[in-house]
Amino acid sequence: MLNFPSISFPGNCDEAITYYKEVLGAEVKAIIYNGNDWADPNMDKSLPQNFVTYSEVLLFGTPVIMTDGARKKMSCDNFSFTLSLNTEEEVTDIFNKLADGGEVVEALGTEFSGYLMGCVNDRFGISWTVSIYFE
Repeated sequence: MLNFPSISFPGNCDEAITYYKEVLGAEVKAIIYNGNDWADPNMDKSLPQNFVTYSEVLLFGTPVIMTDGARKKMSCDNFSFTLSLNTEEEVTDIFNKLADGGEVVEALGTEFSGYLMGCVNDRFGISWTVSIYFE
């Protein structure tokens, strides 16, 4: 059995995938648009052709399912992705890229553990904790 986190966007999934490719180096493994000939014939024909019915994106090697499945924004305030990176430079760079157009929840700084960490909601409202990898 495989278990994947899933993000449901309210119609801007294609834009989000492009953003995560640029900011995080995400790799698109699969993507199905509403307009594909082989897409679900029962899809709502009023939806735009760039409506993402399914995608699998690798974020630092971890598969994440992304779709435009949500008609309205769902609340999930207790959920966040955690990126544990190797250097302070990587942490700072990715944190700043995610914060651009987003909202800093907890400024990048040294935690009680002595490690660099910060929390940010990106411009799509997705929550990220970015820190140094420690064992």
